[in-house]
Amino acid sequence: MGLYNSEVMKMGEKEVAISFRIGVEDNQVMEDFMTERKIDGRSRFIRDAIIGYINQQKRVSESAGTENGIFVRFREVHMEALRMMVEDGTAFSEEEYVRKCVLDKLVSRESEADSIERAFKAAQLASKMK
Repeated sequence: MGLYNSEVMKMGEKEVAISFRIGVEDNQVMEDFMTERKIDGRSRFIRDAIIGYINQQKRVSESAGTENGIFVRFREVHMEALRMMVEDGTAFSEEEYVRKCVLDKLVSRESEADSIERAFKAAQLASKMK
């Protein structure tokens, strides 16, 4: 991505103009997003997107020490598919579904069955002790 900076005066305020290249597919995704949400002006959209990204990264960094978790970024098409799965009741939430998919890969069916069996036996013993 090639960038160049130049300073521009706008209404008594100094601004920096930045030029960059974007792929045709990414540009179409951006244009579609802007059209769907009736956003006018690429410059305003890109400024807002940059500030939004910075603020999001700050929140993630600030919560990293206080919360046990992972931040995962998905493409818009994947997020839309997850939203639709929530809408039709396939998933409770996007986060819950992603967590389930990861756990399905990390914990084998055998391990899960063994864990369930041990948990049930422990619950039976605890129930008898009451």
